[in-house]
Amino acid sequence: MKPFQITLYTKDGCTLCEKVKPILARVGQTYPLQVEEFDITTDQAVYAKYWDKIPVLAIDGEEAFVSKIAEHWLRRYLEEKKQTRAD
Repeated sequence: MKPFQITLYTKDGCTLCEKVKPILARVGQTYPLQVEEFDITTDQAVYAKYWDKIPVLAIDGEEAFVSKIAEHWLRRYLEEKKQTRAD
């Protein structure tokens, strides 16, 4: 199965974002993930959109989670996506 492309929208000092990283590491033991962090302060338009919403997870280019990211929600989302993906 090809990896899920995960983008974690974050910025320095985001404590909620730091809590997402171990979740991604654990989930990555079950599902193939390619994780990229995007610092929202490097893009004015992205910052304007997400400054009060991070952490935000985009999965395969689609905004999937905003502000709250629980491990069981992420696992359920990826399981559903896995069923509908054409590899």
